[in-house]
Amino acid sequence: IYCDCGYAADTEAARVGIENQHHPAQELEKVHTPKVATMDELASFLNVSKKATVKSMALHDSDGKCVLVLLPGDHDLNEVKAERELGPDFSMMEAEDLEKLGLVKGFIGPINLNPSVKVVADISLKNLNSWVLGANELDYHYVGAKPGKDFEISEFKDLALAQEGDICPKCGQKLRTARGIEVSQIFKLGTKYSEALHSSFVDENGEEKPFVMGCYGIGVSRSLAAIIEQHHDEYGIIWPVSVAPYEMSVIPLQLDDELIWPLAQKLAQDLTNAGIEVVLDDRDERAGVKFADNDLMGFPYQLVLGKRNVEQGKVELKERKTGEKQLLDIDEAVRVISDRIKGERK
Repeated sequence: IYCDCGYAADTEAARVGIENQHHPAQELEKVHTPKVATMDELASFLNVSKKATVKSMALHDSDGKCVLVLLPGDHDLNEVKAERELGPDFSMMEAEDLEKLGLVKGFIGPINLNPSVKVVADISLKNLNSWVLGANELDYHYVGAKPGKDFEISEFKDLALAQEGDICPKCGQKLRTARGIEVSQIFKLGTKYSEALHSSFVDENGEEKPFVMGCYGIGVSRSLAAIIEQHHDEYGIIWPVSVAPYEMSVIPLQLDDELIWPLAQKLAQDLTNAGIEVVLDDRDERAGVKFADNDLMGFPYQLVLGKRNVEQGKVELKERKTGEKQLLDIDEAVRVISDRIKGERK
Protein backbone atom coordinates (compact mmCIF):
# COMPACT_ATOMS: atom_id res chain seq x y z
CA ILE A 1 0.00 0.00 0.00
CA TYR A 2 1.54 3.32 -1.00
CA CYS A 3 1.18 7.07 -1.41
CA ASP A 4 2.69 9.53 -3.88
CA CYS A 5 4.38 11.28 -0.95
CA GLY A 6 6.75 8.31 -0.64
CA TYR A 7 5.05 6.30 2.10
CA ALA A 8 4.84 2.58 1.33
CA ALA A 9 4.32 -0.54 3.42
CA ASP A 10 3.17 -4.11 3.27
CA THR A 11 -0.56 -4.14 4.02
CA GLU A 12 0.09 -6.42 6.99
CA ALA A 13 2.52 -3.94 8.56
CA ALA A 14 0.95 -0.62 7.55
CA ARG A 15 -0.39 1.72 10.23
CA VAL A 16 -2.95 3.86 8.45
CA GLY A 17 -5.89 6.11 9.12
CA ILE A 18 -9.36 4.66 8.51
CA GLU A 19 -12.39 6.77 7.67
CA ASN A 20 -15.57 5.82 9.53
CA GLN A 21 -19.02 7.35 9.26
CA HIS A 22 -21.27 8.15 12.20
CA HIS A 23 -24.76 6.69 12.06
CA PRO A 24 -27.31 9.49 12.52
CA ALA A 25 -29.32 7.61 15.18
CA GLN A 26 -29.28 9.51 18.49
CA GLU A 27 -30.57 6.77 20.80
CA LEU A 28 -29.99 3.03 20.97
CA GLU A 29 -32.49 1.18 18.83
CA LYS A 30 -32.89 -2.51 18.12
CA VAL A 31 -33.74 -3.02 14.46
CA HIS A 32 -35.26 -6.14 12.95
CA THR A 33 -32.87 -7.27 10.19
CA PRO A 34 -34.22 -10.59 8.89
CA LYS A 35 -31.70 -12.80 7.08
CA VAL A 36 -29.08 -10.05 7.20
CA ALA A 37 -25.87 -11.75 8.29
CA THR A 38 -23.07 -10.00 6.35
CA MET A 39 -21.78 -6.44 6.47
CA ASP A 40 -22.76 -5.85 2.84
CA GLU A 41 -26.31 -7.06 3.52
CA LEU A 42 -26.53 -4.94 6.68
CA ALA A 43 -25.35 -1.77 4.95
CA SER A 44 -27.78 -2.34 2.09
CA PHE A 45 -30.71 -3.11 4.43
CA LEU A 46 -30.16 0.02 6.53
CA ASN A 47 -29.23 2.13 3.48
CA VAL A 48 -25.93 3.21 5.04
CA SER A 49 -22.29 2.94 4.05
CA LYS A 50 -20.28 -0.02 5.31
CA LYS A 51 -18.07 2.63 6.90
CA ALA A 52 -20.91 3.26 9.37
CA THR A 53 -21.06 -0.37 10.48
CA VAL A 54 -18.94 -2.32 12.97
CA LYS A 55 -17.90 -5.93 12.48
CA SER A 56 -17.68 -8.24 15.52
CA MET A 57 -15.42 -11.31 15.54
CA ALA A 58 -15.41 -13.83 18.38
CA LEU A 59 -11.92 -15.31 18.93
CA HIS A 60 -9.91 -17.39 21.35
CA ASP A 61 -6.52 -15.97 22.30
CA SER A 62 -3.45 -18.18 22.78
CA ASP A 63 -4.50 -18.83 26.40
CA GLY A 64 -7.93 -20.02 25.32
CA LYS A 65 -9.69 -16.93 26.66
CA CYS A 66 -12.60 -15.43 24.73
CA VAL A 67 -12.03 -12.10 23.00
CA LEU A 68 -14.53 -10.09 20.96
CA VAL A 69 -12.70 -8.05 18.32
CA LEU A 70 -14.53 -5.06 16.83
CA LEU A 71 -13.48 -3.75 13.41
CA PRO A 72 -14.71 -1.18 10.90
CA GLY A 73 -17.39 -2.92 8.85
CA ASP A 74 -15.51 -2.41 5.58
CA HIS A 75 -12.19 -3.82 6.84
CA ASP A 76 -10.80 -7.27 7.58
CA LEU A 77 -8.77 -8.47 10.53
CA ASN A 78 -5.01 -8.17 10.12
CA GLU A 79 -3.91 -11.60 11.31
CA VAL A 80 -0.29 -10.52 11.79
CA LYS A 81 -1.35 -7.73 14.14
CA ALA A 82 -3.87 -10.01 15.83
CA GLU A 83 -1.06 -12.49 16.53
CA ARG A 84 0.87 -9.75 18.25
CA GLU A 85 -2.08 -8.85 20.48
CA LEU A 86 -3.73 -12.24 21.01
CA GLY A 87 -0.80 -14.63 20.65
CA PRO A 88 0.27 -16.87 17.77
CA ASP A 89 -2.33 -19.54 18.49
CA PHE A 90 -5.45 -17.35 18.37
CA SER A 91 -8.41 -18.88 16.55
CA MET A 92 -12.02 -18.26 15.57
CA MET A 93 -14.61 -19.56 18.01
CA GLU A 94 -16.53 -22.64 16.94
CA ALA A 95 -20.35 -22.75 16.87
CA GLU A 96 -20.62 -24.57 20.21
CA ASP A 97 -18.38 -21.97 21.90
CA LEU A 98 -20.54 -19.16 20.52
CA GLU A 99 -23.67 -20.84 21.81
CA LYS A 100 -22.25 -21.26 25.34
CA LEU A 101 -21.55 -17.52 25.50
CA GLY A 102 -24.89 -16.48 24.04
CA LEU A 103 -23.37 -15.23 20.80
CA VAL A 104 -25.39 -15.63 17.62
CA LYS A 105 -23.35 -16.14 14.45
CA GLY A 106 -23.93 -13.33 11.95
CA PHE A 107 -25.42 -11.08 14.63
CA ILE A 108 -22.60 -10.91 17.22
CA GLY A 109 -22.10 -7.70 19.16
CA PRO A 110 -20.78 -6.32 22.48
CA ILE A 111 -24.11 -5.30 24.10
CA ASN A 112 -25.37 -7.54 26.95
CA LEU A 113 -22.23 -9.59 26.52
CA ASN A 114 -21.13 -12.40 28.81
CA PRO A 115 -18.74 -10.73 31.33
CA SER A 116 -16.07 -13.37 30.70
CA VAL A 117 -15.55 -12.04 27.16
CA LYS A 118 -12.94 -9.32 26.74
CA VAL A 119 -13.79 -6.63 24.16
CA VAL A 120 -10.98 -5.21 22.00
CA ALA A 121 -11.74 -2.62 19.33
CA ASP A 122 -9.66 -1.36 16.43
CA ILE A 123 -8.12 2.00 17.23
CA SER A 124 -9.89 3.61 14.26
CA LEU A 125 -13.21 3.18 16.11
CA LYS A 126 -12.10 5.27 19.07
CA ASN A 127 -13.80 8.47 17.86
CA LEU A 128 -16.93 6.79 16.47
CA ASN A 129 -19.78 7.77 18.78
CA SER A 130 -22.75 6.03 17.16
CA TRP A 131 -22.27 2.39 16.22
CA VAL A 132 -24.21 -0.06 14.06
CA LEU A 133 -23.55 -3.62 15.23
CA GLY A 134 -25.00 -7.03 16.03
CA ALA A 135 -27.53 -7.47 18.86
CA ASN A 136 -26.60 -11.06 19.79
CA GLU A 137 -30.10 -12.02 18.74
CA LEU A 138 -31.10 -13.77 15.55
CA ASP A 139 -32.22 -11.29 12.87
CA TYR A 140 -31.51 -8.19 14.97
CA HIS A 141 -28.93 -5.39 15.01
CA TYR A 142 -28.49 -2.25 17.07
CA VAL A 143 -28.14 1.26 15.69
CA GLY A 144 -27.06 4.25 17.74
CA ALA A 145 -24.96 2.14 20.15
CA LYS A 146 -22.52 4.19 22.22
CA PRO A 147 -19.34 2.81 23.80
CA GLY A 148 -19.09 3.61 27.50
CA LYS A 149 -22.87 3.86 27.75
CA ASP A 150 -24.34 0.79 26.07
CA PHE A 151 -21.23 -1.43 26.24
CA GLU A 152 -17.64 -1.33 27.46
CA ILE A 153 -14.40 -1.71 25.54
CA SER A 154 -11.37 -3.07 27.40
CA GLU A 155 -8.73 -1.89 24.91
CA PHE A 156 -8.26 -0.15 21.58
CA LYS A 157 -5.61 -1.79 19.36
CA ASP A 158 -4.34 -1.53 15.79
CA LEU A 159 -6.05 -4.61 14.30
CA ALA A 160 -7.54 -3.72 10.90
CA LEU A 161 -5.91 -4.75 7.64
CA ALA A 162 -4.90 -1.72 5.57
CA GLN A 163 -6.59 -1.34 2.20
CA GLU A 164 -6.90 1.05 -0.74
CA GLY A 165 -8.60 4.31 0.21
CA ASP A 166 -7.23 4.39 3.76
CA ILE A 167 -5.46 7.54 4.92
CA CYS A 168 -1.70 7.96 4.54
CA PRO A 169 -0.12 8.40 8.00
CA LYS A 170 2.52 10.65 6.48
CA CYS A 171 0.56 13.22 4.44
CA GLY A 172 -3.14 12.48 4.97
CA GLN A 173 -3.96 11.62 1.35
CA LYS A 174 -5.75 8.46 0.29
CA LEU A 175 -3.58 5.41 -0.23
CA ARG A 176 -3.43 3.15 -3.25
CA THR A 177 -2.49 -0.49 -3.55
CA ALA A 178 -0.28 -2.43 -5.94
CA ARG A 179 1.26 -5.87 -6.12
CA GLY A 180 4.67 -6.01 -4.54
CA ILE A 181 7.38 -8.49 -3.72
CA GLU A 182 9.50 -8.59 -0.58
CA VAL A 183 13.18 -8.55 -1.53
CA SER A 184 14.77 -7.66 1.80
CA GLN A 185 14.14 -7.88 5.52
CA ILE A 186 15.13 -6.11 8.70
CA PHE A 187 15.01 -8.02 11.98
CA LYS A 188 15.18 -6.34 15.36
CA LEU A 189 17.16 -8.78 17.50
CA GLY A 190 17.37 -6.61 20.60
CA THR A 191 19.75 -8.00 23.21
CA LYS A 192 18.74 -11.67 22.88
CA TYR A 193 21.98 -12.85 21.27
CA SER A 194 24.37 -10.31 22.77
CA GLU A 195 23.29 -11.38 26.28
CA ALA A 196 23.71 -15.05 25.41
CA LEU A 197 27.18 -14.37 23.97
CA HIS A 198 28.14 -11.96 26.79
CA SER A 199 28.85 -9.32 24.16
CA SER A 200 28.75 -5.91 25.77
CA PHE A 201 30.11 -2.38 25.82
CA VAL A 202 30.77 0.23 28.48
CA ASP A 203 28.50 3.27 28.17
CA GLU A 204 29.26 6.91 28.98
CA ASN A 205 28.47 6.28 32.65
CA GLY A 206 30.90 3.38 32.90
CA GLU A 207 28.13 0.76 32.98
CA GLU A 208 28.48 -2.49 31.06
CA LYS A 209 25.52 -3.11 28.77
CA PRO A 210 24.67 -5.67 26.04
CA PHE A 211 24.72 -4.53 22.44
CA VAL A 212 21.35 -3.92 20.80
CA MET A 213 21.44 -5.93 17.59
CA GLY A 214 19.72 -5.99 14.24
CA CYS A 215 20.26 -7.85 11.01
CA TYR A 216 19.58 -6.74 7.48
CA GLY A 217 19.43 -8.89 4.39
CA ILE A 218 18.65 -8.70 0.69
CA GLY A 219 17.50 -12.06 -0.67
CA VAL A 220 19.20 -13.11 -3.89
CA SER A 221 16.41 -15.47 -4.99
CA ARG A 222 13.76 -12.89 -4.08
CA SER A 223 15.63 -10.22 -6.01
CA LEU A 224 15.76 -12.46 -9.08
CA ALA A 225 12.02 -13.05 -8.80
CA ALA A 226 11.44 -9.30 -8.57
CA ILE A 227 13.60 -8.67 -11.63
CA ILE A 228 11.68 -11.26 -13.65
CA GLU A 229 8.40 -9.74 -12.45
CA GLN A 230 9.46 -6.46 -14.04
CA HIS A 231 11.29 -7.85 -17.09
CA HIS A 232 9.32 -10.46 -19.01
CA ASP A 233 6.85 -10.87 -21.84
CA GLU A 234 4.58 -13.61 -23.15
CA TYR A 235 7.60 -15.58 -24.40
CA GLY A 236 9.57 -15.65 -21.15
CA ILE A 237 12.23 -13.79 -19.18
CA ILE A 238 14.05 -10.69 -20.46
CA TRP A 239 17.18 -10.37 -18.34
CA PRO A 240 18.78 -6.94 -18.12
CA VAL A 241 22.46 -7.22 -19.06
CA SER A 242 23.52 -6.08 -15.59
CA VAL A 243 22.09 -9.18 -13.87
CA ALA A 244 21.82 -11.77 -16.65
CA PRO A 245 23.26 -15.21 -15.76
CA TYR A 246 24.58 -15.22 -19.34
CA GLU A 247 24.71 -12.08 -21.46
CA MET A 248 24.26 -13.83 -24.76
CA SER A 249 23.59 -17.17 -26.38
CA VAL A 250 25.20 -18.44 -29.55
CA ILE A 251 22.70 -20.52 -31.56
CA PRO A 252 24.01 -22.67 -34.42
CA LEU A 253 21.06 -23.96 -36.43
CA GLN A 254 22.85 -26.94 -38.07
CA LEU A 255 25.34 -28.77 -35.84
CA ASP A 256 26.44 -31.14 -38.63
CA ASP A 257 27.37 -28.33 -41.01
CA GLU A 258 31.10 -27.98 -41.61
CA LEU A 259 30.87 -24.17 -41.65
CA ILE A 260 28.30 -23.43 -38.94
CA TRP A 261 29.42 -25.59 -36.01
CA PRO A 262 33.15 -24.69 -36.07
CA LEU A 263 32.24 -21.01 -36.49
CA ALA A 264 29.79 -21.17 -33.57
CA GLN A 265 32.49 -22.63 -31.32
CA LYS A 266 35.02 -20.00 -32.43
CA LEU A 267 32.62 -17.08 -31.92
CA ALA A 268 31.57 -18.36 -28.49
CA GLN A 269 35.24 -18.65 -27.45
CA ASP A 270 36.19 -15.26 -28.92
CA LEU A 271 33.28 -13.60 -27.10
CA THR A 272 34.28 -15.30 -23.85
CA ASN A 273 37.87 -14.11 -24.33
CA ALA A 274 36.47 -10.59 -24.83
CA GLY A 275 34.83 -10.78 -21.41
CA ILE A 276 31.29 -11.62 -22.49
CA GLU A 277 29.36 -14.30 -20.58
CA VAL A 278 28.26 -16.74 -23.26
CA VAL A 279 26.25 -19.95 -23.46
CA LEU A 280 26.55 -22.09 -26.59
CA ASP A 281 23.33 -23.86 -27.54
CA ASP A 282 24.78 -27.14 -28.79
CA ARG A 283 21.55 -29.11 -28.66
CA ASP A 284 20.49 -31.10 -31.69
CA GLU A 285 17.04 -29.49 -31.87
CA ARG A 286 14.92 -27.82 -34.53
CA ALA A 287 15.43 -24.09 -35.04
CA GLY A 288 11.97 -23.27 -33.66
CA VAL A 289 12.66 -25.14 -30.44
CA LYS A 290 15.97 -23.33 -29.96
CA PHE A 291 14.43 -19.92 -30.61
CA ALA A 292 11.58 -20.57 -28.19
CA ASP A 293 13.87 -21.88 -25.44
CA ASN A 294 16.36 -19.03 -25.78
CA ASP A 295 13.52 -16.50 -25.56
CA LEU A 296 12.12 -18.33 -22.54
CA MET A 297 15.46 -18.25 -20.71
CA GLY A 298 15.83 -14.59 -21.52
CA PHE A 299 19.43 -14.13 -22.70
CA PRO A 300 19.70 -10.38 -23.47
CA TYR A 301 21.26 -11.12 -26.88
CA GLN A 302 21.16 -14.08 -29.23
CA LEU A 303 23.68 -14.69 -32.01
CA VAL A 304 22.05 -16.91 -34.65
CA LEU A 305 24.12 -18.83 -37.22
CA GLY A 306 22.07 -20.00 -40.19
CA LYS A 307 23.29 -21.64 -43.39
CA ARG A 308 22.42 -18.84 -45.83
CA ASN A 309 23.79 -16.00 -43.72
CA VAL A 310 27.03 -17.77 -42.85
CA GLU A 311 27.70 -18.55 -46.51
CA GLN A 312 27.37 -14.79 -47.14
CA GLY A 313 29.78 -13.99 -44.30
CA LYS A 314 27.02 -12.83 -41.96
CA VAL A 315 25.54 -13.75 -38.57
CA GLU A 316 22.29 -12.46 -37.05
CA LEU A 317 22.20 -10.60 -33.74
CA LYS A 318 18.84 -10.47 -31.95
CA GLU A 319 18.08 -8.26 -28.97
CA ARG A 320 15.69 -10.12 -26.67
CA LYS A 321 14.10 -6.98 -25.21
CA THR A 322 13.00 -5.40 -28.48
CA GLY A 323 13.12 -8.35 -30.86
CA GLU A 324 15.26 -6.22 -33.18
CA LYS A 325 17.49 -8.25 -35.54
CA GLN A 326 20.72 -7.07 -37.14
CA LEU A 327 23.04 -8.76 -39.63
CA LEU A 328 26.72 -8.46 -38.72
CA ASP A 329 29.83 -9.27 -40.69
CA ILE A 330 31.44 -12.33 -39.12
CA ASP A 331 34.78 -10.55 -38.81
CA GLU A 332 33.14 -7.60 -36.97
CA ALA A 333 30.65 -9.55 -34.82
CA VAL A 334 32.78 -10.00 -31.68
CA ARG A 335 33.82 -6.34 -31.56
CA VAL A 336 30.30 -4.98 -32.18
CA ILE A 337 28.69 -7.30 -29.63
CA SER A 338 31.40 -6.75 -27.04
CA ASP A 339 31.13 -2.96 -27.28
CA ARG A 340 27.35 -3.08 -27.07
CA ILE A 341 27.12 -5.37 -24.05
CA LYS A 342 29.91 -3.68 -22.12
CA GLY A 343 28.20 -0.36 -22.73
CA GLU A 344 25.00 -1.71 -21.18
CA ARG A 345 26.78 -2.95 -18.07
CA LYS A 346 27.53 0.61 -16.97
